[in-house]
Amino acid sequence: MFQASRGKYRWPAEHVTLGEATDLLVGAAVASAYDDVLHGVGPLAQGHLPRSLFGDVGEVEALNRVLKDLTGLDVGWHWA
Repeated sequence: MFQASRGKYRWPAEHVTLGEATDLLVGAAVASAYDDVLHGVGPLAQGHLPRSLFGDVGEVEALNRVLKDLTGLDVGWHWA
């Protein structure tokens, strides 16, 4: 259902709303962060998220706040 193309997510609007797509993106990011933390791999991975997300400090900070609220851990991604 989702595609990654040129560093951005795409989805069929007739099947998935913007809110649902956002929930799926946040869910994937949080699940990946848990995996990175549990396995002690170091900085949180960015490869599974759209590159465009890391070009905007506000988006990264918002994602980091959601991650901290959901996990209670003071971890997060850095923006490029």
